[in-house]
Amino acid sequence: MKHYITSLPRLNLIPALPKNPRNYPIILIGAGGIVTLGHLPAYKIAGFSVKGIYDIDQQKAFDVAKKWHIPKVYNTINEACTTSTNENIIFDLAVPANQIQSVLKQLPVNSHALIQKPMGENLIDAQSIVNICKQRHIHGSINFQLRYAPYILALKDAIRLGWLGQRLTTVEIHVNVDTPWTSWPFLATVKHLEPTYHSIHYVDLIRDLLKPYEPTALHCRTSQHIMMPHLTSVRSSYSFEYTHDPMLYVNIYTNHHHRWGTKHAQSYILVEGTGGAAKAQIGSNFAYGKNTEGQQTDYLQICSDEITKGEWIDIDLQGRRNLPHAFIGSMAAAIRRYENVHDQPSTDIEDALKTMIIIETARKSSTYNMTPIHYN
Repeated sequence: MKHYITSLPRLNLIPALPKNPRNYPIILIGAGGIVTLGHLPAYKIAGFSVKGIYDIDQQKAFDVAKKWHIPKVYNTINEACTTSTNENIIFDLAVPANQIQSVLKQLPVNSHALIQKPMGENLIDAQSIVNICKQRHIHGSINFQLRYAPYILALKDAIRLGWLGQRLTTVEIHVNVDTPWTSWPFLATVKHLEPTYHSIHYVDLIRDLLKPYEPTALHCRTSQHIMMPHLTSVRSSYSFEYTHDPMLYVNIYTNHHHRWGTKHAQSYILVEGTGGAAKAQIGSNFAYGKNTEGQQTDYLQICSDEITKGEWIDIDLQGRRNLPHAFIGSMAAAIRRYENVHDQPSTDIEDALKTMIIIETARKSSTYNMTPIHYN
């Protein structure tokens, strides 16, 4: 049983919320697993209003609408995009990356959209998405929800308050799990699968944790697995460099074929500074396809020279988790921009484009930048 120290200052677990969220109803484009596991549970918790849903598989849309009490199922995407022109609609796009551009072209001019990551399947797609949004005056942001996970909000608060010291020295993200890629059949044909659809979360998170500084160079290695030869890449490692601090050590490691149970599986974020350290478990990586409702699969532990006197303590997340609670933050930010055009989401498409630039650089590094070893 965890022991929480109640005498310490409370760390923030809740994202900034809109003033009147129900004035901005949501129309969902897509009814896949991420919608039922993340989006809709989060919106129910936050009290956001979902007006309607569309999916190319209409029966799936009807099933989701029935379960989540969504009033309207649209017959076509055109109907979803044109029947509510007199309302302050937020379009919530949860479609495969290669379908984003075609959906954006059908949204009303001057609309607001939250777009599921990745922002296209490559940098050309990402730039095209930015261009379409500019041409159609669409206020778009990307659903990099890990930035808003409760343990990440608390971690960023601890960093801001100086619990980890005056500067960060190390950021390490390590994932060694068994990911059921077959749950997403469309991924079978994706190039650069792992960086584009998984470790992109961590690349974006590192940018968020270390802002305003951006990585200036990287080395990346991605690989297929002999047991999954039909998939392009299911393992990645990254190492980043920062001009502002050459001693800052930032790394990502992912492997998605650890199929020997959870005893030695790992899924964590480790952040160290000059005066403390923090470790968070990304519990959702252990639970694909499993019902973990009511289970606390995430955790955050902090050790601070000053605040905890060098002892590791558990931070009470109050039952909040990455799935579904993180999805509150990204939609809340999109609604807040609708309330105030100057309140720009941190994952605005212009910012998200930088994450895609890093992913594209990682692909090039993995393809071209291995240094040969000469033994003679």
